Amino acid sequence: MKGNIHGPITEINMTPFVDIVLVILIIFLLSATVMMPRTFGIALPKAAQADKPESVPVIVSIDREGKIAINGIRLTQDGEFEKVFQAQGHGKEPAAVIAADQDTRHGRLIEVIDRLKTLKVHKIGIEVEQK
Repeated sequence: MKGNIHGPITEINMTPFVDIVLVILIIFLLSATVMMPRTFGIALPKAAQADKPESVPVIVSIDREGKIAINGIRLTQDGEFEKVFQAQGHGKEPAAVIAADQDTRHGRLIEVIDRLKTLKVHKIGIEVEQK
């Protein structure tokens, strides 16, 4: 009988260790999804033909209400667009990818494209989900 043997416990109880590791894993997975460049959910339109960008462009996100974020930095006023974009832009030829919600007003999308053109951005892409 094992119950009658007195002495130090030499076995390691793995259950608390596994519980702690699983909690840390869950925290890591949740924090990784929060660190994405978009600050709000966007339902991208779907396209059968979609190309991947060659370089890392600046991501301009437009949500359903028309609010804008540049590389995850949400703009509080429309006047901040140029300043934030130039701070995020890199390289000689800046490139931008517009990730607009499928329910975004067409006029709002054209406003953003027009602002990018005034900033001398010639490479503008529109992000879609592949079907």
